[in-house]
Amino acid sequence: MARAIKIFLIVIAALVVLLAATVFVVTQVIDPNDFKPQIREQAMTQANLDLEIPGDLAWQFWPSLGVSLGRTEARIAGEEELFAGINSASVGVAVWPLLFGQVEMDGVTLDGLEVNLVETADGANWEKIGPQDGAEEETAPAEEEQPGESGGMDIPLTIPSVAITDGKIRYQNTTDGTDIRVEHFNFNAQDVSLEEPFPMQMSLRYQDQSDMRVDLNLDTTLAADLDNNHFVLDPMTLDADIAGMTTNPVSVHLEQKLDVNLDEDRAQITDLLLEAAGTRTTGNATVTGLTGEMKVAGQIDTEPFDANAALEAIGEEPIATSDDSALSKVALSATLDGPANSVMVNPLKVTLDSSTLSGKAGLENLETGKIVFDLNLDKITLDGYLPPQSDEEDSAAASGAGGGTGGKEGGTTQLSEAELIPVESLRPLLLDGSLKIGELNYDTLQASNIVFNVDAKDGVLRLTKASGDTLQGGFNASGHLDVSGNTPRISFKQNVSSMQLQPVVAMALDKDLAKGIFSMDLDFSASGNSEKALVNSAKGNASMNLADGTVRGLNLYGTLVGGVNDMLGRFQGLSALIPNQESGKLPAALSEDTKIIDLTTKASLNQQVANLDSLEAKLDKGTLSGNGWMNMLTQEFDLKIGMQSPELGGSKYLEDVTWPLRCQGSLAGSPAKWCGPDREGFAKIAQQAATNAAKGKLKEKLGIDAEGDTTEEVLKNAAKQKAEEKIKEEMGDKLKGFFNR
Repeated sequence: MARAIKIFLIVIAALVVLLAATVFVVTQVIDPNDFKPQIREQAMTQANLDLEIPGDLAWQFWPSLGVSLGRTEARIAGEEELFAGINSASVGVAVWPLLFGQVEMDGVTLDGLEVNLVETADGANWEKIGPQDGAEEETAPAEEEQPGESGGMDIPLTIPSVAITDGKIRYQNTTDGTDIRVEHFNFNAQDVSLEEPFPMQMSLRYQDQSDMRVDLNLDTTLAADLDNNHFVLDPMTLDADIAGMTTNPVSVHLEQKLDVNLDEDRAQITDLLLEAAGTRTTGNATVTGLTGEMKVAGQIDTEPFDANAALEAIGEEPIATSDDSALSKVALSATLDGPANSVMVNPLKVTLDSSTLSGKAGLENLETGKIVFDLNLDKITLDGYLPPQSDEEDSAAASGAGGGTGGKEGGTTQLSEAELIPVESLRPLLLDGSLKIGELNYDTLQASNIVFNVDAKDGVLRLTKASGDTLQGGFNASGHLDVSGNTPRISFKQNVSSMQLQPVVAMALDKDLAKGIFSMDLDFSASGNSEKALVNSAKGNASMNLADGTVRGLNLYGTLVGGVNDMLGRFQGLSALIPNQESGKLPAALSEDTKIIDLTTKASLNQQVANLDSLEAKLDKGTLSGNGWMNMLTQEFDLKIGMQSPELGGSKYLEDVTWPLRCQGSLAGSPAKWCGPDREGFAKIAQQAATNAAKGKLKEKLGIDAEGDTTEEVLKNAAKQKAEEKIKEEMGDKLKGFFNR
């Protein structure tokens, strides 16, 4: 027995020595560089590549048997630009297992890989790789392996290590300017096998023509089933620093399990954890139809985060809000669900502080890119999300400053000529959506049951409905923006019914100027792509009604009384014609306001000026009518008003007289200074009243009908008639004396 063991050991030793001697002879006698011509020939024939191997091919002997390759470059036949190259490469098999008839790969290394991919209008350079037309491919006939037969050696697909270091890949597209660089590419895998999962690591830097840069590190374990095209990365950890998209680089940490089955056309993500800029998102997703009509299902949840803190983390300015706690609690819960060829979120829940947005939204069709949504916002108070007022704004509000300086045709308000509407982005937009808001608060305004319906197609964006209840009334509006042509066109229609005026005026002018119940119909249109163009092309019509209203700080009756008293001071003889006056003066109006029982006005808009074509109103102390204009930008106005007052209509000589008033100035100014009497118009009324009074006296006392005569003619006729009466009286006396003698 001992002899047998001894003989066995001697045989083994002899085999080892023989194998070692054989390997030594092969590596020392055979020069692999002698095979360079054959390698170049095969590269040209089989791949259409011109292969240059300036470096040496060298044998490796221990602890692995293999060959190493120096600098090698490949160019597509007939081209000078480098297609691919490596600085060095090596591959080897373990020596010891060879003694037992087994081939075990010891390792594969590749250093300095460089690949240049170029795509032009004529095609891509990688499409030229492969046997060309006319090339003969020599393929050895496959020998069918009989059942029960096997090769001489068992060659397992296990490689202890695969390493790629300092790789570079560049992709250029000359048609659209794309220029992508992948540098510092490093890949390392251990115990690579097609039967068992194996660990792998990868790192690289991505950079493109927009100066976006991504430094990426991947650590995972890969299970690959090539027969079924099934690949699993579990666990998978990815860390990336993304620069160029934001001011500061963004650090992203991703953990997940990725399961891809190409035969089943399916990819699945589970145990997702995504952390970036202070946010944390978890979830899972399944994508089917990878090569056909894709369908996505899953759940994504983002924990509450501070939006401004996230902005600061990426180097962006935080959103300035009047409420410091605004945007401090933002969260998302989204269920991915929808038909094939879409990406829909249903249900969707977004939490914004104390407000909740819920419903569904997404891409209805991946091919057309149509966006659809049906969302409900329970409540929101906008005040806290608005920018805080600056000291200058506070001072302006306190002093009532506003508007501008300018007349009917324009003012000092500067209008921008910069492009306002992103036409190219809006033209291809496909949209169909609805937003409902249960309750909205802004300043002193409260609105409820708000509905917005929008759609977009063929370059036309339509607001099909905008309605709601507010200020004890309601509003309804519609409009469209047409960007299908060279010049954007806007049209808008709005109806307001029975709304309280006071909060609207107070918000617009920052003062309590007027109150009442108002209704309005507005039809507006404009064209252009800048503030200036839109204002200069603006046209429209509006009609408004105000009931049970009050204009504060402006007493039109007081203005009328002041004008009448001024007239009496100039024409004191008219005092007897004005009722309720004492000592040649009417008593001053006590109220500082004008009470309006009912008012209607119609206006036409031309550029920035609203022309008041008609104004009719019934006041508590009279009626008025008039016309004028208002500059919508500078808030300046000029109105000519005719007022009738029963307080001044007691005299038959002033009955149905319309007193002319002139109101002009700016809405930002003091209402008490807006209106005044038209002195020239009042003087004409005084003259007419005097004429009518003289006519009345002549007719009453002298029987003279002076209808149609002027004041001068009336006085002349009166004097003439008085003289004739005096002559007749004197002659009569003389005749009486004559007959009495």
